[in-house]
Amino acid sequence: MQHIFRCRPFCCWGIANLHAVTGTLVPDATCNYKTAGWLNGKGYARREDGLFYIWWDGIDTWTISAVLGTQGTEYWTRTDPNIVGVYAIGGDATGEATVAEGTHP
Repeated sequence: MQHIFRCRPFCCWGIANLHAVTGTLVPDATCNYKTAGWLNGKGYARREDGLFYIWWDGIDTWTISAVLGTQGTEYWTRTDPNIVGVYAIGGDATGEATVAEGTHP
């Protein structure tokens, strides 16, 4: 008997398929994000318009930044294995970013 396993978005990417970033942020990184690929052993999420990413550094930190895999000068970080939660301001960014599963209204 052959078994076919179907992969749910969470099990394949290591994170849920949809995330929302909220907060009063500069630059404005708020919006809906969708899991788009792998980076450093975990799935990364790309904003709907492709202008921001949420990605894992391969050690202990999630980052929201404009360039995949690079913090740049304006970014937010979360030192936790869980992508969901509050992110600290990094560089010249302002505002407290929050990532939640699901979509932003």
